[in-house]
Amino acid sequence: MDRLRSILSGENRRDYLKVEAYKYLGTGSLLMLLIALAGVYLSPLLYMGSTALKSEAQLADPDDPILPQTPKLYHYTSDETQTFRYTWRHAENFEYEGQELPVYEVISQGKIYKYALIEDRGESGLFIDTEDPDAGPIEVDTAPSSLKASMAREQLEVTLYTVEVDGANKIMGLVDELNDGSTLWMDPENVSADPIRLPITKDEAKLVRDEQDLTLYNVPIDGETRELALLETTRNGATFVDPDTNELIKVDERVRGLDPVYEFEIHPENFKTAVDTINYPRLFMNTSIVALVGALGAMVSATLVAYGFTRFNIPYANLLFMILLATIMLPQQVTQIPTYILFRKLGWVGTLAPLIVPHFFGNAYNVFLLRQYMMGIPLELDEAARVDGANPLQILWHVIIPAARPALVAVYLFHFLFAWNEFQQALIYIGGNEKNQVLAVGLQRFSQIYSSQQNLMMAAGVLTMLIPLIVFFLAQRIFMQGVVITGVEK
Repeated sequence: MDRLRSILSGENRRDYLKVEAYKYLGTGSLLMLLIALAGVYLSPLLYMGSTALKSEAQLADPDDPILPQTPKLYHYTSDETQTFRYTWRHAENFEYEGQELPVYEVISQGKIYKYALIEDRGESGLFIDTEDPDAGPIEVDTAPSSLKASMAREQLEVTLYTVEVDGANKIMGLVDELNDGSTLWMDPENVSADPIRLPITKDEAKLVRDEQDLTLYNVPIDGETRELALLETTRNGATFVDPDTNELIKVDERVRGLDPVYEFEIHPENFKTAVDTINYPRLFMNTSIVALVGALGAMVSATLVAYGFTRFNIPYANLLFMILLATIMLPQQVTQIPTYILFRKLGWVGTLAPLIVPHFFGNAYNVFLLRQYMMGIPLELDEAARVDGANPLQILWHVIIPAARPALVAVYLFHFLFAWNEFQQALIYIGGNEKNQVLAVGLQRFSQIYSSQQNLMMAAGVLTMLIPLIVFFLAQRIFMQGVVITGVEK
């Protein structure tokens, strides 16, 4: 207790606090450095996952945020109604003594007159001259039914409404309101057609207003930043809409210098597109067969060979082991052609056999790993098993394998990841057989088809590497132990 008081008093206290401060500062700095290195190492993976959840519109955004975000929109409805310029051609009428009389074109002495029909007398008619109604009625010895009606043209600015026509909502222009309460409408998509009459009033129709989705921006106004929707840009500024009040606000600032308001939006449908396009279930099954069965064959064969090197007195064992390790130096390209010829003669090209069977005959990397581990297992365990009457196979099964389980799992997982990501051999032997293709080859074909759609390419890539990532994170300890034992990485 006296020693603790002496440490925390006077100069000793300052020295103690200084040491502690340096210790925590150093630990914190190291932790921050490790986090930064982990971020740099994982950044490609994070970028791939983020891009896989974006849409084409998000990727086309010039700013293109790292996360799958899209500019926030405001649905703006203008107070002004939409109108349409329309030339209305209709039969001309003339008002005479409180009556609406139809007007006809009457040819007399080589001239065309516009006469309004007062009385139809069959073979003749009583008319009034529309240009000189005070002259009184005029009798024309021509049947009114044979005369051509005079057509009037009116330039109208019709207001657009949403009305129900034949059971469907349609945008129509209001031409006229009739005395009986019905209305006359024109179709903006077919202006040459005659207006149609509907048994509705103007109040029963819905006005069509200007509606559009506007992008929200962070706009600095009077020392504060507000979220405003961009309506239009001008040469020296822009006009915004306040989403809360629908008020128009003019700002003397260029839009290019403003930041859009983004909202989080993911598109998991990219993964469905990738799954449906590359037939993911079939490719996944083929890849799983190659990786699982091939890894089992590599582990079993390497176990038997390593057991022979460590537990049997084989003549020239060290020389044979060195020759085995020397095969690591042999380039794969040297044996590629004769191996292909052999598999073709066996009829295995186009099947999964060339990707599985060769791994049942040992691998120098795996044999080296297991031999080094088995050499650390005490021989006394073998002697004790022999005393109990065990033969070499029983010793392998009951003594060596349980003791070497960490190394066996490491070999299995190493080969599983190697086989899962194998591309060159799969492309050579089964590239032309779509039924037996694996994920690596399917991803390459998918990338060729969708080379311009980066989001779909990344989605397919994430699906391909999903299983190796899960295996790696669940078996990190075994991976690290395998690397420490062998000193090499497959």
